[in-house]
Amino acid sequence: MSTPPGENRPAGRRTVSPWMRQLVAEIARSRHVILHGNIHDVVRWQGGFVPLARALGAVLDTLSYDVVGRYDQIDGLVFDGEDGHRRFARLIEARPPSATGPEELPQEREEQGEQREQQGTPGAAGTSRSARAEELHRRMRSSIREGAAEAPRYRQPSEALAAVRRGLAQQSRPAAFILDFAELLLLDPDHHDRQDRDLLLLTKKMMLESGHAAGAQVHNLLVIVVPDLASVPPWLHRDEPFVRAVEVPMPSYRERLGYLGTIAGRFHGRSPEHQDDTAAAVRTLANLTDGMALAELDGLAQTSRVEKVPLSEPRELVKRALFGQQDDPWVRLVDRIPQAEQQLGERVIGQPVAVRAVSRALAAGTLNVDFVSDPHSVEARPKGVFFFAGPTGVGKTELARSLSDMIFDDETALTRFDMSTFAMEHAAERFTGAPPGYVGHERGGELTNRVMSKPFSVLLFDEIEKSHGSVFDKFLQILEDGRLTDGLGRTAYFSQSLIIFTSNIGATPLYALLQKGELPSYDEVSELFQHEVSEHFATTLKRPELLGRIGNGVLAFDILRPENIPAITAKFLRQITASAARAGIELDLEQESITAGVAQAMRDPRSLALGGREIRNILDRSVRAPLIDCVVATGRRTGRFRLELPEDRTVALVTPQP
Repeated sequence: MSTPPGENRPAGRRTVSPWMRQLVAEIARSRHVILHGNIHDVVRWQGGFVPLARALGAVLDTLSYDVVGRYDQIDGLVFDGEDGHRRFARLIEARPPSATGPEELPQEREEQGEQREQQGTPGAAGTSRSARAEELHRRMRSSIREGAAEAPRYRQPSEALAAVRRGLAQQSRPAAFILDFAELLLLDPDHHDRQDRDLLLLTKKMMLESGHAAGAQVHNLLVIVVPDLASVPPWLHRDEPFVRAVEVPMPSYRERLGYLGTIAGRFHGRSPEHQDDTAAAVRTLANLTDGMALAELDGLAQTSRVEKVPLSEPRELVKRALFGQQDDPWVRLVDRIPQAEQQLGERVIGQPVAVRAVSRALAAGTLNVDFVSDPHSVEARPKGVFFFAGPTGVGKTELARSLSDMIFDDETALTRFDMSTFAMEHAAERFTGAPPGYVGHERGGELTNRVMSKPFSVLLFDEIEKSHGSVFDKFLQILEDGRLTDGLGRTAYFSQSLIIFTSNIGATPLYALLQKGELPSYDEVSELFQHEVSEHFATTLKRPELLGRIGNGVLAFDILRPENIPAITAKFLRQITASAARAGIELDLEQESITAGVAQAMRDPRSLALGGREIRNILDRSVRAPLIDCVVATGRRTGRFRLELPEDRTVALVTPQP
């Protein structure tokens, strides 16, 4: 007999997974069990690690169950032990089929009756399910008398559950039955036919009718094994005193540590003479693999051997396992860090504080420097988190695009979520996907799908203040642990991403100052936005803990100041010149007059409040529109055009050049 679950050996060492103690406790209370969660993994048992099915069989053997049967729709009903089917046959041979009720389902009786009527003969092809079940029982009894090696398997669900019902109802010997892959058997009655509903009813009846053998310490037991509790109809177990759900959780740090210790020899480059180094690497790897199943750790060992990544490099090993063998842009970024502030400043004009802070974050992301006692635990956190607060048109989105261009050599690699489309409470589920049972569940979430497909990302959540408050709950786990699990149970890791929120919180009082003709200093602007953002999180959202996770990432963007107008104007003029050149049109711009015209128009406080976008709007009216009109009027699709903007005009003069 196996050592009882929970017995320590040696002193203080856990020899079984903790959830098994709950399993044994529920069985001792005469309850049936729905086992759900990480059911296809290996588990700790008696100091080692074995498949869950084997551990479950050992637990039932420890509890002195005389008959242990397992059923799935492929293998049928099979029994532990060489003579398990014989012992089961002895239990039920003395009980005729009528002893515990019909051996067929009502719908099946109706269908068989109709078939017999159509054929005009009883029996033959129309033999009822009960007759077939009785034939299986006869063969089972015959196998005992004749010593047959093969017993009936009861492959059909109705036959198997009827046999299990008989085994549970008998009171001769303690018997336990396990329904594997029950999510394919116990279907939602609201979406399926009568036969499916009858199987559910039969399952509940067999639990209610379960007997208790005289002198036995345990009752007859049914164990239903499913990966997700939601796949079992709630009425089968909710508020029922005779059944309990027991979750098999993902392995703890101690379990991962123990398992990695047993497979350390399978990793590439593991040297027996460096035991101390190996132990340290195993501890680090156990820390980095939080959320992984033990079976996935075997995959790490395989990855280590195939890609020649030694156990002494746990960080690289986990990165290869989670993200594949991809070109790491953070490594490539190292050479660009010294020029980062200058390059970003050329694209985002008039925001030196924000540009400097982001450049520093890029440097930290490549160095992996953070406030943690264990340098490896930071692996799960995003590379950087920023909250860009400021008035419209001052470069918040442009800075995000610039970062994407610098990191990935492609500003279109930026993933932008328009948070104004997340204004309803249920919209938060779009990030992780619909729950089980709802339309679209199989598609997963918009955010999790993106990060799983492209883990190296710049994620922009634009106008975050317009989203529903429930959306912010999704970010708590991302910002703290760098992970998010979707509705399909898959985990997306954000450790290689840069997260940016943009917001106009606090812009309204600033616009009021500009309308009065006041031009506050940057320190005053920064203080205003910092205060308004803090108030929004603490008072409006009532989620100050989220602000704490962003920390110093809240960056206030300055208003558009008159001295920055020429540089921004020149930037837009370069863009329109380049786009015209691609169309075969050469522009000769009288830039001084155009810049003076833009500056004059921007003196209106209403224009200044709209920021750089208003400069683009002015140039659209005064430069681009007359250019297009001239090209259309002259019919010259290519060639050279001169543009100037006299003081007395708001629209540029466009002159075709020879």
